[in-house]
Amino acid sequence: MGEIRNYIKLILIGVAILVTVTMIISATGCDILPPPASAIKPPQYINASSGEVEDPKAIARRFLTPGTYFSYPTHPRNADAVWEVDIDGDGRAELLTLYRGRDLKNNGVEVFGVFILKQDENHEWQIFWEQQYTANIVALDWADVRDITGDNYPELLIGWNIGYRIGSNLDIYSLKEEDKPRLISSIKYSEIVGIEDRRGINNEIKPVLMMYLFDEEMYESENEGRKDEYFHILQWDYKEWMGGGLVEADDFYASYYVNVIEDLKESLERYSNNYYQWYILALAQLRSGKPMDALESVGKVLEITQRYINRHGERTVKEVFKYQKKARILKAAAYIKMGKYHESIIESNYVLGNYDIDDKELAQIYLNLGYAYAGLKQYEMAGTYFNKSCETAETVYKEGTALYLLNSYKAKKQLEYIKPFLTSSH
Repeated sequence: MGEIRNYIKLILIGVAILVTVTMIISATGCDILPPPASAIKPPQYINASSGEVEDPKAIARRFLTPGTYFSYPTHPRNADAVWEVDIDGDGRAELLTLYRGRDLKNNGVEVFGVFILKQDENHEWQIFWEQQYTANIVALDWADVRDITGDNYPELLIGWNIGYRIGSNLDIYSLKEEDKPRLISSIKYSEIVGIEDRRGINNEIKPVLMMYLFDEEMYESENEGRKDEYFHILQWDYKEWMGGGLVEADDFYASYYVNVIEDLKESLERYSNNYYQWYILALAQLRSGKPMDALESVGKVLEITQRYINRHGERTVKEVFKYQKKARILKAAAYIKMGKYHESIIESNYVLGNYDIDDKELAQIYLNLGYAYAGLKQYEMAGTYFNKSCETAETVYKEGTALYLLNSYKAKKQLEYIKPFLTSSH
């Protein structure tokens, strides 16, 4: 009998609590309970002509020309073909749509494209901007919308895969206060590893692009598909003397290479005569701020390649000879990081006098010489070599292109730095 009474008491207490909660909600008008997941739905749009509610894809589909259909990017994972983006800051989202197919209005030519839909004053959707590619494109490799430049406006990033041996092209469009999106950078790559927000040295958040840049040499190598030496971490920077563009994000290499360095060391324990892996290890160590370790790895490259050359001769081991040259250029850069400027100059001059140098390598050698003479406070000589580095980069990459900016940025930055010293010396 006592158990029944206790059970009845518990029921009455539960009812009292439920009544109390209901009275509180009714009195305050506040929804203190979380809404069910089913109540959270994506934005929907009213069709002005019919009054029907449409989802974004249904709206975008009406603007696809006959023969075309939505195109879903391969990367990043789960990227969609239709995106909602507020490009003008008015609180209303525009619809960005990616498509491919055959343009039946243009002799059935195969096309890839992107358009942005915007509502007019009557809330009717119109194509605000469209970019169409009719080149021989294999696939839509990458599509992303994020603030790359740090101007608090999103940029549109579109990566088109042109072919395995031709590479892909990353086009970056600015959506800031423009009547139409404007192409602000275009750079060729073989693979985008990822785009991530990282914290900078001043505690600021910066998006960084981790990617393998495209270079024909990676397919000319004895080991086809070699690309590790073309890995770069890039970020957007703006300077009055150069404008804006993608440059090396040197501060972020150390954290990226932690696991890479350990993996390379483990691999080299099993096969210590792999001169290419020793070279990549040296590059990773130098970028990670470990120049002494880089010098040791460079020493291994030089030792192994020289042993091969002594056995087979320079002509039969072209690949080996090439990486001996690259290792010496890296060695000169490591000496600079250690403050050994005289040693760096000696190494650079040795390379210039004993190897066939292409223009890409020459631009790097001149940059090393500029750094070395600046470290010795011989600013006139430093300025001469920094200028030579820029001029050589211009012969390789067309001025104004993303690759020209990337490969001349450090020299131009140093020229700005030593300007006061050059002025005071006259």
